[in-house]
Order: sequence, then structure tokens, then C-alpha cells
Amino acid sequence: MAAALSKREQNKVEKRGRIIAAARALFTHKGFEATTTQEIAEAADVAAGTIFSYARTKDDLLILVFHDEMMDVVERAYGAAKSHVGLVDQTVAFFETIVAYHERDLPLAHALMRQLGFVGGAEQRALVAELMTRLLGCLAKLVEGAKSAGEVGATSPLAPAARSLFAIYYLHLGALLSGYLDRAQFDRALRTDLGLLLRGLD
Repeated sequence: MAAALSKREQNKVEKRGRIIAAARALFTHKGFEATTTQEIAEAADVAAGTIFSYARTKDDLLILVFHDEMMDVVERAYGAAKSHVGLVDQTVAFFETIVAYHERDLPLAHALMRQLGFVGGAEQRALVAELMTRLLGCLAKLVEGAKSAGEVGATSPLAPAARSLFAIYYLHLGALLSGYLDRAQFDRALRTDLGLLLRGLD
């Protein structure tokens, strides 16, 4: 029985991987809006109903596609940040790594931003929460390092500081993806606002 269960779980993981890979390829080459769940099922070689075992809607499937990729991107962003000195430069490097990832496929990044505004499924909310925990945890570690270096106050709370850094980035990311800022303007605004946050409103 244990072996049978293990085999079923292995099959489920394999199908999940095929669905994510097929969805990612179709979203990239055909576009998110133009892709149907039927096409994804055919490309993944699964029954159409199987798709809905992993995501209730195509929008939820987009979250599933991005989750694994973004978890890796966050780790790379943290590595890039650690190669810099000073919290402003570190956070700029952190966020620029994530922006570079989104710039590879701007239409898909637009679709993701829209979907993140309202995540309907509990499983997809859990995926987003897991990703945000990882991302904010990395930012909190950068703030903690800045505390040790005497760059920020010793009593600065880590979680609110991480959320504040992310909020600035997310605001400007939305403006960049919507065309209100070009990349040079985004870079300037991000650095200016992060610096202001860390200096405080003196």
C-alpha cells in the first residue's frame, strides 16, 4: 500500500511538472489570454479535467507557473544583493534581479500583476504566501545585516522594514509594467525612495 501511494504521489508530481511546463511554453509563445486550458492539457498529455486538480482557473494556473520560477529568482536576487555593500545598494540589486526576470516576458508579467490583485483559490493564496514569506525573509536578513553594521537603528523591526522595502518596489514595478515609468525612471525612483525610507523623514 505504501509503495502504491508513493507511486501515485510520484505520478501526481510528474503531471504537475508537465502541466506547468506546457502552460509556461504556451503562455510565452501564444500569450496568456489566447491560450486555453484545453491546449495546455493537450500539450501536457493529460485529460482536460486533470488541469483543474491543480488550478481552478487559468488565472490560478498562472500563479502555479510563476511560483516555482519566482522562488528560484528570489534566491538569486538575495545572492546578488549580498555581493553589494550598504542596504540601499543591496535592496536595489535584489529588486533589479527580479525586474530583469519580469522584463524577459512583459505581457506575462502584466497578466501576473493583474492576477495578484485578487487571488481566488486557497491553494494559490498559499503559493503566493509561501513566495512572499521567502522574499520578505530575504529582505529581513538584509535589514538584519544592516543593523549589525550600524547602518540602521538597532531597534528597527525586521518584518515591517521588509514589508516597507517591498511596498516601494511593488509600487514602482506596477508603474513600470503599466508604462508610466521607463526602466531608467524606475531605477531612479526605486533608489531615491528606498534611500528616503532608510534615512527617515528628517
